[in-house]
Amino acid sequence: MNSEPPVLATLPLQSLTDAQVRQLLFELTGIDPANNPDVWEACEDAILAAVNAERGLHMRPGGWTVDLTDSTARFVVAAALIAACLWYVGLDQLPAILLPQVLPILFDIKKARLSRSDQRLLLHLRLAMTAEQMQYPWPPEALYGRLPDHLRSVVSQEDFEDFIRRLVHVGEADDAGHDEVRIRPAGKAAWLRITIR
Repeated sequence: MNSEPPVLATLPLQSLTDAQVRQLLFELTGIDPANNPDVWEACEDAILAAVNAERGLHMRPGGWTVDLTDSTARFVVAAALIAACLWYVGLDQLPAILLPQVLPILFDIKKARLSRSDQRLLLHLRLAMTAEQMQYPWPPEALYGRLPDHLRSVVSQEDFEDFIRRLVHVGEADDAGHDEVRIRPAGKAAWLRITIR
């Protein structure tokens, strides 16, 4: 997927129409609602079931609008997008209308980004590894040993381990278990990260 932030997701929107939610679903996940009507139906059902007229849902000819100035409505839209993703990967046993109520109990939904210094450190780490080496899990201390000497002199091993945890959190690395991670190639970050409480 494109590493650039989605255009719609970066706009300071006060409301979202059904067409904009479709676009947001596509921009954030790569799932095309036009080709996945069941996925879109799960997303829309979650929104329509959880947001009522008093809390910012406005029906209009040809569709609906959600008022995003209400924090509950913002959360419902986020939960509905996750509902669509869960449906897309086959986790469709839970009715979509229940997901906005159930998701807060199960998940922390957080937006995570790397700092500029983290991005530079990740670039150096990727340059120090071959494509084949990226296919295998590595403990943080082994990855730290791959850094150039000048970086190891300014980045402590403890700080580097925190950096590795941030990579997993933002989807640039995968937790491989046994305190090992697999670094993802550039441009191949995981598009959905959910942290279980």
